Amino acid sequence: MHIILKCLKGRSTSAEVDDTTSIIDLKRKVERDLRIPISQQTLIVSGSPLHDDKKVGDYPKIKEGMKLYVIVKKAESVQEALGRFLKNYYSDEQCQSIVDEFMKDFQRKVSNLSLDDLERIAIMNLNQQ
Repeated sequence: MHIILKCLKGRSTSAEVDDTTSIIDLKRKVERDLRIPISQQTLIVSGSPLHDDKKVGDYPKIKEGMKLYVIVKKAESVQEALGRFLKNYYSDEQCQSIVDEFMKDFQRKVSNLSLDDLERIAIMNLNQQ
């Protein structure tokens, strides 16, 4: 069956699926076609989120020609990710202190990069995508 995967921002892609197509495969298609990382996607059908470990056949509401909506979650910042990780090992005060020092060091190192360095980093990342 043919379905449409539509972003709320207006972009969309389509997919040919059957009952055995996994939801994670649909997310991979969205990542390829719309350049939205899988970790930032939530697929919605009739107001309900679809789970990565399920298949299209597990959702009887998905029919021929149906639109599944792609909700894009805000990417987690480096500070948020580091703080969340450190909370497993340190107190809140210690976490904040470590994150602050890390960000100061990071900003110092980035500000010392030349434009050529930044261009090389950008090209390297674009080539990986």
